[in-house]
Amino acid sequence: MHNIKCKLPASVMVYEKIKSSILNNKLQPGVKLVESDLAKMLNVSRTPVREALRQLEQDGLVTYEPQKGSTVSHVSIAYAHELYDVREVLEGLAIRLLCINLSTKDMNKLKGIILMMDKTVINNNYDKHILLHKKWTELIVDLTENRILKNNLITLNENLSRLRKISLSNTQQNLDAYKETKNIFKAMENRDPDQSERYARMHVKKAKERFNQNIMNEFENSLEQVNLQ
Repeated sequence: MHNIKCKLPASVMVYEKIKSSILNNKLQPGVKLVESDLAKMLNVSRTPVREALRQLEQDGLVTYEPQKGSTVSHVSIAYAHELYDVREVLEGLAIRLLCINLSTKDMNKLKGIILMMDKTVINNNYDKHILLHKKWTELIVDLTENRILKNNLITLNENLSRLRKISLSNTQQNLDAYKETKNIFKAMENRDPDQSERYARMHVKKAKERFNQNIMNEFENSLEQVNLQ
């Protein structure tokens, strides 16, 4: 039998492309999304673009206002806090379940990322560490077998990917996140579900604190610039 490849609908392909650009910060918050421009750029009609923007609005990534059109949504501090609060509970549960059920082979996959993190810290390569931290989170989600939990974590982490650089914006914060992740892994490796969940939840709490601190620093810096003018 021949393999039959199903072509995705145009609206789905447009949705994925725009979504990826938003999550990777290629399309910055506040950028206007003009249907005709997007259609021309993606070589499609305006109908799939309109459908994609409607779906992105439901995802919270696009904001639509009558007479003004669609723009890339800003991530409010309140919304970010909600994401972190839910992530704390769900990621803690995911880590607990993995600690109990994970095979030695899959545990070694996590260990491989930790070993790569060790090298980046030794070499002071914190840009790569941010990428490895993202890879760790994605692998945790990928290894999660509970489908409901997995789907919710995917959505959460997609939205939080826009905030990762804010919560890991300096060397000390990268080092702190690295140590927290190592603690999680050690507890998992020791098959201690209570401790692994505790460390996982603490890590997300600390990430939220780092986000808040960096937002406050940006605000204070902006005030200083205003005062200097």
